[in-house]
Amino acid sequence: MRLHLGCGQRYLDGYVNIDFPVSMHTVQIKSVADRHADLLALRYPERSIDEIRLHHVFEHFARHTACALLASWQSWLKVGGQLRIEVPDLLLTGIAALNPVSSSRRRCVAERHLFGSHEADWASHKEGYTPGRLRRLVRAFGFAVDRVKRNSWRGTYNFELFGTKTHALDRAACEQSARTYLEEFLLDQSPGEARLLDAWMNLYSAQVERTWAHAS
Repeated sequence: MRLHLGCGQRYLDGYVNIDFPVSMHTVQIKSVADRHADLLALRYPERSIDEIRLHHVFEHFARHTACALLASWQSWLKVGGQLRIEVPDLLLTGIAALNPVSSSRRRCVAERHLFGSHEADWASHKEGYTPGRLRRLVRAFGFAVDRVKRNSWRGTYNFELFGTKTHALDRAACEQSARTYLEEFLLDQSPGEARLLDAWMNLYSAQVERTWAHAS
């Protein structure tokens, strides 16, 4: 089984295409999804999935949620299963947004690409990724990175990461990976920042509880 999460109006043959129903969208005029579901509530049996792919979906998740989803997805995937994630390129898009010699429209398009289109609550981007950052993140959750491919579309800059699950991680190992990753975003080791990390980890744990694979 191969999953195409957040399919929008792009149907991929050979995949289970999953997205919100049309009623949850504001500009999408039809649904091509095989299944309507909230991606934050999906669960599949352990080691039952061959591939998971997302195109311009992953950046809509807060970083603690992104960690929890990677943990859960690796629990669904078979060893050797594939992961494909396409996101805006934070570095190249940031350069375009800040380039003083670019036109105002070009800078505005880049800003939209960084922060989202904002026509619905879900249409905001909650995180930005460079190829190096996303490489480190997926590796922390048991994936090898096979390649990263940059692309551009209508003046926007993106990249797609192709990964393979090399080994299974249990929940304790994933939790430690999430904690180590999230610690990089702390300003210092002060008590206030420690409480912030605890809050992130509580949100991480709540999401993992919803989506970690169930026994087959």
